[in-house]
Amino acid sequence: MRSAHDTLVMLLAGGVGSRLNILASERAKPAVPFGGAYRIIDFTLSSVMHSGLELVGLLTQYKPLSLMEHVRGGEPWDFIGRERGVKILPPRTGEADSDWYKGTADAVFQNLGFMEGYRPDKVLILSGDHIYRMDYDRMIAAHEARGADLTIAAMPVPWEETHRFGVMVSDAESWITEFQEKVKHAKSNLASMGVYVFDYRTLVEELQTVVGAKQGFDFGKDIIPGMLGRRRLLCYPFEGYWRDVGTIRSYHEANMDCLTPGSGLDLRTWEIRTAPDVLGWGDRPPVRLGPSATVANALIARGCVVEGTVENSVLFPGVQVQRGARVRDAIIMQNTVVAEGCEVEYAVVDKHCVLGSGAVIGSGDAAIPNRQTPSHLDCGITVIGKSAVIPKRLQIGKNCIVYPRVDLHGRPLNRIADGETIVA
Repeated sequence: MRSAHDTLVMLLAGGVGSRLNILASERAKPAVPFGGAYRIIDFTLSSVMHSGLELVGLLTQYKPLSLMEHVRGGEPWDFIGRERGVKILPPRTGEADSDWYKGTADAVFQNLGFMEGYRPDKVLILSGDHIYRMDYDRMIAAHEARGADLTIAAMPVPWEETHRFGVMVSDAESWITEFQEKVKHAKSNLASMGVYVFDYRTLVEELQTVVGAKQGFDFGKDIIPGMLGRRRLLCYPFEGYWRDVGTIRSYHEANMDCLTPGSGLDLRTWEIRTAPDVLGWGDRPPVRLGPSATVANALIARGCVVEGTVENSVLFPGVQVQRGARVRDAIIMQNTVVAEGCEVEYAVVDKHCVLGSGAVIGSGDAAIPNRQTPSHLDCGITVIGKSAVIPKRLQIGKNCIVYPRVDLHGRPLNRIADGETIVA
């Protein structure tokens, strides 16, 4: 009989998340807040918990402090006990030629010693930057039943998005015959979800052969293609909601999916765990809706005070929407103040911002992309960085970026044009 100790989880959470722009400029991508109460990594950790797995190695690298403070030892997900928990695994800094993780496979390779201490039968390798709910135990059972060396979870994606993923071709019995990593003209739209089950000894041998010889450092680019024809690679089809929130647009859309019945993203039934948002002086109070408040199709977290209008939006804990203010199609993170008469539309506003009275955020021409990073922002969303201060009556157009901690008070500005970026 299979036990929870047969499988060790290695959770990759060190990516830069550059396409999320300033949302991930001061935090690891898996630590980005999501859905009014969570962080992105909560979805993977909760799936691990619900699957009955008990030990997680968390591989961190890029600006990991807030991620480490959030995950701690894994207590919010019941990873508590002598042989249970989340072990933080940073890069082995200080060693020649290996100071930082050079890729996904290199990150796991650098922690072979950690894995050998547990000598698992299998290793489940996960990414901490996707929104989904999955029973990994079923996938592990399929891996064992079919006698696979590696099993890869996969699902179809739109053809126009295949360049963002590793894609595979499988035969009638689900054995993988081809694998392409992020190519322009893919042979299939069956995308890898970045969820792998390896037989432990197979994983060690492949890592030592490829990464140890410095012939490659990534699973999708180097390890998996090199296993074709030599190992038994199984495709495990996943049917459910799954989204890579690697861009500002996909991040905004996934948050909006929380508001859309039938989207497949159901926070009420998924039973997602998170570390409690506890301030120094106690828990957040309940939501307060003032006599002039109007709320339609929104997620409003604890501690929020709404006296204005909120439509089709997600508000994180402690947000204030003052009288006469209007928030529409927006994501507003913790402790941000939307002052009287301010209008926010189709925007993402990070934590601790102050949006002045009468200010207008996100009004203009969505066809003008961000001039500094057009590949990141061309869909009309405006992004306000953490702790930014927007003065009274300032108008900010679409596809704009205001960097963290920028205070625009005292500047001779009436409007920030569509596509502009304010750095300092």
